[in-house]
Amino acid sequence: MQRRRKPRAKPRDVFSKSSSTPSKIAKNPPPIESKRPPKLPPSKPAVPRKISKNTSDNITDKVKDTAKAKSNETLDSTEIIQKNILGDSRKTIGLRDKIESSEPEIKENVTSKKAQDIIDKSRARAMESLVKKAITTDSSEKTTVSVPPKKRGKRTKNSFQPAERKRRLDRSRHMEYKYEVRRLLVDLNVDEEHRSSLLGTIWAKGERQTVSDAKDFLISKHSEGVIDEHQLETLNKVVDGYTVRR
Repeated sequence: MQRRRKPRAKPRDVFSKSSSTPSKIAKNPPPIESKRPPKLPPSKPAVPRKISKNTSDNITDKVKDTAKAKSNETLDSTEIIQKNILGDSRKTIGLRDKIESSEPEIKENVTSKKAQDIIDKSRARAMESLVKKAITTDSSEKTTVSVPPKKRGKRTKNSFQPAERKRRLDRSRHMEYKYEVRRLLVDLNVDEEHRSSLLGTIWAKGERQTVSDAKDFLISKHSEGVIDEHQLETLNKVVDGYTVRR
């Protein structure tokens, strides 16, 4: 069995004023008898007195003074409560409420004046341009009326004369002519040494000059004995086949 320890004693209060130990409080204090005041006998009704005018004025003044005193007391009490809750009022930094200035309205008026000036200038320029255009049109009409018509000079005769339309060989059929006449000269047994000259000269004279010049060339070759009469007739027929009027 463990022994019960004694409860620790309370530490001595060094800062207390009384040097003696605290007295023990009684556990069950005796009830205190409430002392009631003795009942007084009923008071006699007071007889109303006549109040004069001076007394009534004094009473009103007193009532007013009491009302003022009460209002002052209420104000003082509210100020004390505010100080207790909010603390002492701090000094202001020195700022003041801004007074709304009418600068923006002035600026708007200035801007509107500038815009109006620009509009007026643009209108003036437009009117000037219209006046200038009207003046130029009037001057152009006057100049057109005043200028006399120029006399047309005689046309100079053109020295160019178109070439006469004659019978010549067709240029577009040159390659066809070369193949056909070269084969024909071989078939007619014309000497090989005269074939190329006949082929080129007939085309040159017939295409650049006339067909009659090409035929004259063939007649001269017949007289020289290069070609016979049968060969001359066949070559003349070929020349007629390639002839056109141009």
